[in-house]
Amino acid sequence: MRLSVIHLVFVGALLVPATGKSGDPGAAGERAEFLRVVVAAPALSAAAQRAGAARERIESAGRLADPEVEGMTSRMNGPMGERASMYELNVRQPLPKRGERAADRDRARAGVAMAEADYASMAGELAADTAMALAEADGAAARIRLLETQLGRLDVILRSVEARLATGGRLADRLTVQTRAAEMQMMIAEERDMAADALAAARGRLGLPPESPLPAYVAPAAAEVIAAEAAPSRLATARADEALAMANLARATAKPGTAVGLRIERARTGMGDEDTVGLAFMSEIPWRSRRYARAEVRAAEAERSAAQADRSAAEFRISAAVARVERAERLADIARRLSAGTVGRLTAEYDALIRSAGVPGAGESTVLQTVALLEKSTDTEKQVIQAELAVRAARAELWRYLPTERFLNPNH
Repeated sequence: MRLSVIHLVFVGALLVPATGKSGDPGAAGERAEFLRVVVAAPALSAAAQRAGAARERIESAGRLADPEVEGMTSRMNGPMGERASMYELNVRQPLPKRGERAADRDRARAGVAMAEADYASMAGELAADTAMALAEADGAAARIRLLETQLGRLDVILRSVEARLATGGRLADRLTVQTRAAEMQMMIAEERDMAADALAAARGRLGLPPESPLPAYVAPAAAEVIAAEAAPSRLATARADEALAMANLARATAKPGTAVGLRIERARTGMGDEDTVGLAFMSEIPWRSRRYARAEVRAAEAERSAAQADRSAAEFRISAAVARVERAERLADIARRLSAGTVGRLTAEYDALIRSAGVPGAGESTVLQTVALLEKSTDTEKQVIQAELAVRAARAELWRYLPTERFLNPNH
């Protein structure tokens, strides 16, 4: 029994974006376009409005109290029929406590930084989830191409087997090839459903209608990730700054409040008018406020320590994410290199099998061995695709750790 010669061709890196090899993060223009689509998602509109509200509050931070005006009139009836009318006007200006206005402005600026970092953090999460969904869809498409290629090879074998059935070929050989072809067709259908689900998930996250075009997969380069400027780090830093401002504000509230005023009084009597002008000074007695302020300071210091711990944890996560990309790239390189050698050996084995098929009495298991070789080739190339997909997933994770300004100004 002789089979038609089918060369096993190494498909190679099937998971290839437009920019080059699978690990390529994409050009800067493509990343900017991807970011523009992400920041236009409805899910980010609330966070953007909160950031805008925080910026508006800066203008009202560190405010001065309004001056106070008090007027009074009275009538005096004294002994001996003495009568007098009195008019009094008091103008007071409460004075800010030392350090209170600066602490309030620092708190407002920390609030802006927190709102912007929170927005960038949400945008990074959305970008990472979208990129992962696109990577899954591309991986499914690559597996579909591989399975369709192998299915075509099985079809050639099946036609050869069917052509020999009339001359005494084995029916079991045809059943073996048909069974394997049916399995591959089922796998292709499952992969298509997986790709459709991934694309639908990406559109859902971005708030796009069904069948609308999606941006291509892109991911940041590891060099773009700066731990101190990443959104999680900036958010933790802003919380620490806010806690410090709250502590300073609490210390300021422990100081007594003061006010100065001007008092003008006129008394109209039978003997003529009497005018009085005086200066007034007012000060609180901080009996209770100091105790309350010490409690607020302790709470703020605890909040600041917690924020600093969060920042350290975020920097560790960022370092781990960058290291994960490097490990995934090394593993993908090894998989590509070993896969090329394995497919070369499978090709040589297949050629030897084809040559031995013409030897009398040596063709009983040729079909089974050929199908087994195709399965080995499929499994080998699937490992490469999986390794490439792992690189893409690791790179997509880096969207979470880009500098905050990249999300605030996606066009730059």
